[in-house]
Amino acid sequence: MRRMEFERDPDKNGMYYFKIYMWLLTYLKPYKWQMLLFIVCGLLISLSQMSIFRVLQHIIDDIVMAGNAEKFKLIIGGLVLILLCMFAAMAANNLLSRLIREKASRDLQFDCIKQLRRLSFSYYESHAVGETLSLLNSDVQAVQSIYQRHFPSLINNALLLFVALGFVLHMNAALTLATLPCFLLYYLVGPFLTKKTSFWGKIARDRRTDWNRKIYESITGITEMRAYRSESWDLERFQQKHESYNESQKMQFVYRGLRALARQLSSFAGMMVMFVYGAYLNRIGSLTVGEFVAFTMYYQMLSRQSSQLVSIFMDQSLLLHQGEKLKDFMGLEPDVKEAAQPKVLPRIHGNVSFRGVRFGYNDRQILTNFTLEIQAGERVAFVGTSGNGKSTLLKLIDRFYDPNAGEIRLDGVPLKEMSLDQLRDGIGIVFQETYLFGTTIMENIRFGNPEATEAEVHEAAKAANAHDFITALPNGYDTNVGERGVKLSGGQRQRIAIARMFIKNPRIVLLDEATSALDNVSEREVLNALEHLMNGRTTITVAHRLSTVRDYDRIVVLKDGKVAEVGSYDELIAGRGWLYELETDRIAHG
Repeated sequence: MRRMEFERDPDKNGMYYFKIYMWLLTYLKPYKWQMLLFIVCGLLISLSQMSIFRVLQHIIDDIVMAGNAEKFKLIIGGLVLILLCMFAAMAANNLLSRLIREKASRDLQFDCIKQLRRLSFSYYESHAVGETLSLLNSDVQAVQSIYQRHFPSLINNALLLFVALGFVLHMNAALTLATLPCFLLYYLVGPFLTKKTSFWGKIARDRRTDWNRKIYESITGITEMRAYRSESWDLERFQQKHESYNESQKMQFVYRGLRALARQLSSFAGMMVMFVYGAYLNRIGSLTVGEFVAFTMYYQMLSRQSSQLVSIFMDQSLLLHQGEKLKDFMGLEPDVKEAAQPKVLPRIHGNVSFRGVRFGYNDRQILTNFTLEIQAGERVAFVGTSGNGKSTLLKLIDRFYDPNAGEIRLDGVPLKEMSLDQLRDGIGIVFQETYLFGTTIMENIRFGNPEATEAEVHEAAKAANAHDFITALPNGYDTNVGERGVKLSGGQRQRIAIARMFIKNPRIVLLDEATSALDNVSEREVLNALEHLMNGRTTITVAHRLSTVRDYDRIVVLKDGKVAEVGSYDELIAGRGWLYELETDRIAHG
């Protein structure tokens, strides 16, 4: 068991978690008037329920003991009115509770999704997919239970507790003060047991997140595990995660049980005091039989409500650990932000310029003083060995990241000052690994322009040399491609991605080694499609195979994050510089 799991953060005291709880309750703020009505209805329910016990007292004292039958109809009539009021308040309370909890839960879910869309690519590269899925599924659902169950119960139980306490104090203050110290007996050990239960609950939730992440890895890595015959290795790791989670759950249940036992002993002690002292007060004439019966019911109500309140507080304290994760997540700021008043160009021409750009990931510097001018309609290829920043340049152009220093301009305007919508509408990217959604080919192409007609989708597919293979499929454009396009070949997936670009019609096309993973036949088909796509557009390509960019206007060789040399393929080969060495090395190694 790792020691770090049990170290207490001195900054995370009660006030810290109280602030998290208050932040979670801000999702109820838009519904403050409904909350006020909910509280009023809860108060009416509490008063009605407590009044029923007083009616029972009068039935015993005034009718049964005193034999006064004349009051019977009056008391029964009052009881009926109280019940009608209580049932009406309950109906309104339940309706308001459902309305508030559903809307608050929905708002939290939507805000998390919006935040996920706001965050920059650096977040996705530093957080595993399983971790994010656990946050959006387990953590959000757990915190939503505050609105759906715990907070409404907290309000109703607290109202009932205070109203019951007021009734017993008014009925017999001496008997009330005699039994109250028994309630306090619980708090000699209760807070410690609650603290330990909460502590182990937090550990259990963290370990469940690790377990969920392991489940995700086991599913997504099934191909590699079978290829290496590592199923037993994976199962062993799975069992370790599961056993660790079960151990923390067991400790949580142990302390939860001890806490319940302490609470029951405290309640039992109070009942003993109540019966002994109540019998004495009845004997000396300070307490009637009806009052004693009503007091007994009030005491049971107080015991039950205080127990439920403690359980609610404990359950919510466990959820605050997940609320902390959500608050931290919602507090993240994207590295790439749109300007307060972004500039919108009348039309994008496609002139791209890099001016002294520096960029690195964490402590690793990749680009150092990179400067280059690319004219509209020009075809430019970035080549060089791995790790010199070729793909990074494409990410900077589309503002997946911002440079650490220097600037990038589009048609003379710094990217940081441009509208992100216009920038990304004007740029199309074809990656080495194309992502296709698990839907039809029609919808995957239409992803480039959701407003496109069916005829426009067909034209885009023809331009991308994809129409023939699509129509040859059993269901044509309605063929479901499977998860990530698994039912199609690599070349087919790339041509669908190119069709997306045609239907998007960007002024700038970025190609990130779009053919490096394809065989010769597929590469030839994709290159033919790319020829159509690049016509008249600014094209910037990261090339692995120099043969695919021989006819480009310029080839830029990167070395140590800088421009080592620039020129056409023939010029650079004739100059016997870095490109010549790359080409010679490629030929030597086949």
